[in-house]
Amino acid sequence: MRAVRFDGEFLRVATDAIDPVLGSGEALVHPMRVLASPADSGGKWAGVVGHQFVGVVKKINIPADASPLMLARKSLLNKRVVGSPTIVCTHCDMCRAGLPSHCRARRVMGLSSRDGCCADLFSIPLANLIEVPSSIDDDRAVFSLLAAGAVQAGQMMRAASKSYITVIGDSSLALITAQVLARQNKSTRLLYAQPDRARLCERWGIKSRAIEEPGRRQDQDVVVECTGSAKGLRLALQFVRPRGVVLLKSSAAGVPFPPGQAHADDVAGPWAEGIDLTPAIVNEVQILGCREASIADGLGALTDAGVDVTSLITKRMKLDDAPAAIAAAMCPDQIAVLMDV
Repeated sequence: MRAVRFDGEFLRVATDAIDPVLGSGEALVHPMRVLASPADSGGKWAGVVGHQFVGVVKKINIPADASPLMLARKSLLNKRVVGSPTIVCTHCDMCRAGLPSHCRARRVMGLSSRDGCCADLFSIPLANLIEVPSSIDDDRAVFSLLAAGAVQAGQMMRAASKSYITVIGDSSLALITAQVLARQNKSTRLLYAQPDRARLCERWGIKSRAIEEPGRRQDQDVVVECTGSAKGLRLALQFVRPRGVVLLKSSAAGVPFPPGQAHADDVAGPWAEGIDLTPAIVNEVQILGCREASIADGLGALTDAGVDVTSLITKRMKLDDAPAAIAAAMCPDQIAVLMDV
């Protein structure tokens, strides 16, 4: 079996990987498409990478005494599925409070404490999976996690009630977020650095401008920052109105923040240069972190014909070329890099 593994120094395609051993309540999945991400480049996780996929369930392990809800998951066998990469314990205080994405013991496939989906086969809890309807092809379904992030932005800020919304960024997450928010509020605009993003926005009927062009008049109700950079946050604070909201959509580290651990004071990365938060204090701006809604919500957003994700695909590669594909995903001129398995 092939598996793309980060060994602490390099990404490598192993051809002698061992098939995963299924735990109770888990599924064995063969991915059809994997969406490469800069976060897959390793750095903080040594293991099989990859966390965005659409695939087919090949095997399931459900004990005979499982709950009726778990037994119903047998229907997923041989079905196309997408899934949340966040694996939770189900019994900590956050899980019991209905906040499983903030599980105290969470693991994230391909990023933190759990092997990912860049392999011929991978394991994942059945509870994390949802069947893909036949109306959504593989190229669209693989964007479900990013679409879930866009949906969460709309849910958190109630976009329809806002007057002016700005999305900052060139990534597939920024472009999907702009589309989802524009479906709720026509005043949504995108600020981009790469000129080709303007052509996409024009096709979708979304307002857009180069990031250097707009005046910084502090008149936006909401600014959604999708660059994960200090510059992006500074710009957001220059655009947002007093008592407005800045949503941070991309983590600077590019990997999940480890639950229950203190943040290192000497961390290097996009935030290390420091940010003056005086505008946030003086203008009483809310700065909110924003992750993703459920994978079902993300998949649901993709059934909307007004959300175009296939136009974001700028490169296709094979699993055997995964290190090159992940490197390409880190290039500013690429939007979405797909790997066919």
